[in-house]
Formats: sequence, C-alpha cells, structure tokens
Amino acid sequence: MERLKCIVCGKGPQILDSLCDKCLCERRKFIELPEFTELTVCAHCGSTFVGKRWLDTTGLDNELADAVRRALKENRPEGSKITTDIKLKTVDDFNTDAVAEAKVTVGKRSFTQSQKCRVRVRRAVCERCSRVRGKYFEATLQVRAAGRKLLEKELDLVRRKVRELAEGHGDRDSYITNEAERDGGLDFQLGKISVAKALSRQLADSTGGRIIETSTLAGRKECKELFRVTFLVRIPNLQPGDFAKLDKSVLLVTHVGHGGVPAMDLASGEQQILDEKAEDRVKRLGASELIEVAVVLEARKPELQIMDPVTYGTVPIVAPEWFWSANRKKIPENVRIIKAGEDIYLVPPD
Repeated sequence: MERLKCIVCGKGPQILDSLCDKCLCERRKFIELPEFTELTVCAHCGSTFVGKRWLDTTGLDNELADAVRRALKENRPEGSKITTDIKLKTVDDFNTDAVAEAKVTVGKRSFTQSQKCRVRVRRAVCERCSRVRGKYFEATLQVRAAGRKLLEKELDLVRRKVRELAEGHGDRDSYITNEAERDGGLDFQLGKISVAKALSRQLADSTGGRIIETSTLAGRKECKELFRVTFLVRIPNLQPGDFAKLDKSVLLVTHVGHGGVPAMDLASGEQQILDEKAEDRVKRLGASELIEVAVVLEARKPELQIMDPVTYGTVPIVAPEWFWSANRKKIPENVRIIKAGEDIYLVPPD
C-alpha cells in the first residue's frame, strides 16, 4: 500500500502531522534556545553557580555546554527521539557562541535541526573562596605529642595526612586557611567544624592519639550563637620500637593504636596495654640505638649464658617463653639485648 504524500510539497511520504521530513523540519521547532544564556563562574577556583549552589568545575567547556543544555527546550512529539550535540566557539573571555544540533528520529526517518545561542560568562567569587581569602574558620585542629616535641618525620607525616584528608573529604567547606608550628606541634585552621572533627578522628586512629575537644563563643548571627571549636590530638610519647620503663618493668612498644599503647614486658614476655594513666608515668629509654648483639655461650632453659659485648664477661639472663618457643630446633648463636641499669633483657627479632 502506497504511503500518503506530504500535504505541503506533495512529494515525500508523511511521517508526522501529515508532513514529510523536509517540511516538518521547516515548519516545526523540535528544539528551542534563547538568544542569550548566562553562566556564573568563580574567578578564583572556576566553580559554577547552578540553581542555588556552587558546584566544583568539570572544565569550562563542559560547564558552557551544560549551561546550553539547561537553557535548551525540547518539543518532543510522541513516538519520536531527539539527541543533541553542543558545539562551542569562543568569542572572548566573557562570551562563547554555541550551536545545538539535534538529530530528530520519527519512525525510520531522521533529520537535523540546529539552534544558536550566546553564553555570557559572568565572573563572581564563590562562598568558599570568599571565606578562604577572608581567613574565615570554624575550627582549629591541634596536633601535639605527649611530653615532647613532634619529630621532624612526624611533622611531615601530620602535614601530609591533614592535607590529603582535607582535600579528599568531598566537602566544599573542607579547606585549610592557616597552618603553623606552635608549642612543638602543628595548628591547622579549618573551614568547617564537622570536617575538623572527622580529621581529628582519622588522625587519632592512625597515630594512636587521643582527642580533647573544647569550644569558645565567637559571636552571634541571626540570634544564633557561633562557636569556634578546637580539637587537640595528643600523640603518645612512645612510638613502635621504643623501649620504656614503667615502675620496675622494662617494656618494648610493639605498635600504637586507638585506645592505648600495646607493649611487651621484656622480662616476662607478656603483652600489656598502657592506658592514659600509665602513659603519664612511663619513662622513655630510647629506641633501636639501645640494642646490642651478644654471643650465646650456653642455653639451658630457662637460662642463657651470654657474653657481654662490652666487658666480654659471662652474664646469665632468664629468657622469656617466647625465646624458647621461637628456637625449639636450634638456639641462635647471637641474640639482641638491651641494658637498663644493671639488668640485661632479651629483645625479640624484628
């Protein structure tokens, strides 16, 4: 059966509204664009204002194309399909010409339509950049070590972690307005209380530190009190591999973690957790620089006879159970030791 011809030109077959594809394209607008549309861009960070909020940029060309798509109106008849491609041509820093090319498919027939629009770029300052440049902050993150200054490697580690966590937080208010070394530690001023709180928790978990939170009244806004909050992360005095003395016990710190400092009693080989009170009483002796290597002369459980590496005299020491369990098949020729006063202790291998 022959299809009806277009009622206008009488040539092509009807596809919609009794018109052929050529006449339909000439007489009906499937896409509409205003002559001008506007895109607001932050002059500092490039973020764009969409709707009622600022969004991080995905690139100026992408933002321009998205602005055109937001301004584009599709008149899609039932049973049709429209796909649109945006082409951009820069006029100057503040104007870009855009062409929207739409492919309209009705049944098995397709045709294209295009519309032009000029995008005017308006420069502004986003709320985040305004706060950063005005040095606005809601919270301070302080990092200190208990009873000592932060080591240089700890300063570098804290700086790196805070910056990584702040930048990767996914919140536009996650920014650092100021960083300074104070009282043997570091201070960071942060744009949002919730971000500072999250950072303090993550930093405490990774360093075995404890958090102390305080707040002060900073002012009022719209009858609401505004507070500035300080989060103090106190890193333990002891670090993995440190030797320490608590009362009469000599300890080896095995690692640090949230909720205390795990350590081994070198005399008995037993594990214990140093709580906050114990950390205040413990005395750090040193680290790997205290370790010496001694020759084993004789081994008869529970005692070892070793040669003092300094005096070359024979010294008896009681070896903990971990030593005998680890050396059931063969007693090593050398062992690691530390001296604490007149006492000598075996040190587990790395």
